[in-house]
Amino acid sequence: MSDAYEDALTRYGRLGASKADDAALMAAFCKYDLPILVGAVGPRLVWEGAQSKGMSTRDLAGLAHGDVMAVSDLQWL
Repeated sequence: MSDAYEDALTRYGRLGASKADDAALMAAFCKYDLPILVGAVGPRLVWEGAQSKGMSTRDLAGLAHGDVMAVSDLQWL
């Protein structure tokens, strides 16, 4: 069974930020930056929620800087 979040993180690690697709950038943002900006959230769950809503990394970063409760809510989609 494929794990899209882990696959995205692998792509990010292999390609780097300048060549990674948006899903890979978002996975890295969720894993490394989101816990610092928002606190106690599940990076994978937030990533999955944001992906299901069709959000971009830019959308998620803006939300993390403006509405941490909305970021938390993404975990439950």
